[in-house]
Amino acid sequence: MNTHAAHAVKAAPLDSKRWLAKFSGEFKAKSDKTILGQTEHYGPLRVQRPFYPEGADLLHLYLLHPPGGLVGGDKLSIQLDAKANSKVLMTTPSAGKMYRNISGLKQSQMVDIKIADGASLEYLPQENIVFDGAYGQLNTEVQIQGSGLFIGWELTCLGRFESDEMFEAGELTQSLSITHDGKPLFMDRLVLTAPSDLQTSMAGFQGKSVFGSFVINRDVVSLLTQTNKEFDLAQWQAQVNEQISPARIAVTQKPNVFIARILGDKAQQARNVFEELWEILRPSVLKREACAPRIWRT
Repeated sequence: MNTHAAHAVKAAPLDSKRWLAKFSGEFKAKSDKTILGQTEHYGPLRVQRPFYPEGADLLHLYLLHPPGGLVGGDKLSIQLDAKANSKVLMTTPSAGKMYRNISGLKQSQMVDIKIADGASLEYLPQENIVFDGAYGQLNTEVQIQGSGLFIGWELTCLGRFESDEMFEAGELTQSLSITHDGKPLFMDRLVLTAPSDLQTSMAGFQGKSVFGSFVINRDVVSLLTQTNKEFDLAQWQAQVNEQISPARIAVTQKPNVFIARILGDKAQQARNVFEELWEILRPSVLKREACAPRIWRT
């Protein structure tokens, strides 16, 4: 048990059709070290002890869900609170799964992230797989204050393409919202009931089953120009698209928010591309070289 953390453990609310789980954790900067502060959890949702592969000021944490997936009525609640000047990288050891639903009750994952002035939080989970017949919700809300920095991605698989199990029936509601000092910065929402024209249309998923968004609340293009003048982001995008075709990635710089989107059929390929982009951008944005969590290589 982490000696810096005050833990509260509650019994998970149970009934015959629901399995609820929650992890709530705060992160504090103390004497040039980021520590895990007060935490609360119930149900099958845990974290491993913090790692410090980059030094004491940046904490790596792995979020664990031992059952590995959600059935109808299950709900995961994840709350992360990065206090002023703390630095955190959060990831997961394996893909999340939403299984075929036979209960009629939705299965859901709710992520609530708060980042204080001067803090940074990298939220880099592995993909979520939405099985055929699932009725899922994936909602992520990020609230940033002052100079707080968010670097995060989401990857979603509709069905299992490589097992020839497509998402032919079911429902997915997914949202990602980011606010800065209480004002909307990035809002993205998907409501999909399969089968749907959205899955095949050129304005939708174009027949692809894997999609993802990678977002940073910074003017990344300007930072790259200042710190890595030889790197051309548009050229990188073109080269990657040649390598991963028929999958595609597109990068866009909006006011105060950088967005990369990927569309394909292979989750590992999409994650590899996002990891490569993270490795390229992190030194300019966070002023640190990329240090991949070791769980990604095991």
